[in-house]
Amino acid sequence: MPRRILSILAVAAIAVAACGGSSATPGLTDPKLILTDSTSSLQNLKSVHFNVAVAGSVDASSLTGALTGDGSSAAPSTAPTMLDLTGTTISGDIDVTNKNGQVAVSVPALLAFSANVVVVDGVAYIKSSLGDAKYAKLDLSSLTSALPIPSLPALGSPDPSQASEVMSAIQAELAKLPAPTKLPDETVNGQDCYHVQEVVPSSAIPDPSGILSGASGTLTVDLWTQKADLRPSRLVIVIDGGTAGKLTLTVDLTAYDAAVTIAAPPADQISDQPFSLPGLPGGLTP
Repeated sequence: MPRRILSILAVAAIAVAACGGSSATPGLTDPKLILTDSTSSLQNLKSVHFNVAVAGSVDASSLTGALTGDGSSAAPSTAPTMLDLTGTTISGDIDVTNKNGQVAVSVPALLAFSANVVVVDGVAYIKSSLGDAKYAKLDLSSLTSALPIPSLPALGSPDPSQASEVMSAIQAELAKLPAPTKLPDETVNGQDCYHVQEVVPSSAIPDPSGILSGASGTLTVDLWTQKADLRPSRLVIVIDGGTAGKLTLTVDLTAYDAAVTIAAPPADQISDQPFSLPGLPGGLTP
């Protein structure tokens, strides 16, 4: 009988050890490693759902200067005209595999502006509260060629060399930033997450809009990374431009690699008038 009891206790001890204890994977403690691993985790991204919530105010004159067609800035006023962007939301889905996407935008502070954008097979279908009730079409190849920005290979590209190129570029930029700080772990969007914070002075940030022109301007980024797969769960970006305003953007990323269907609007909901953006080369009409 004692031998049988000892055997049962031994089996129980093995079971307990197998369920937890010493076999658990050690957690990450280096904030730089968490940042780089979080970036690398997106290399084989198939799809993701995102929600962005905006809070805070910004000097409306800085936005006007950033949006002028000839790149000039509006003359500075004696006192900033603050525009409260609290309540602005951006949400949608990105289908990296098929290079499609859909986005809904709402900006209550700008005449209750709203817009919907659907991207399918290289064509964007755009409808806003400032236009007619139908979607206008825009060939994205014309947009890419007209804007002075470099094209980057997609993170979800089937070509590993392209994805590797993007990762190397991102990680090189991360290496230039001040040392991040690891904060206590938290649960975000139902996921157990690491929490890392990066604070960057305005002098280290390219800022053509001038929103960080104040001497005390800073960019603070808080990243919550899922421990299970090291993918980002939440980003909170605080842009503090001193007298130019302060904005907080909360970005939640969920439903990684979930099946998503993104289709072009029905033909009777598409306008026969081409979409154009005033002030850009050729109006960007396809």
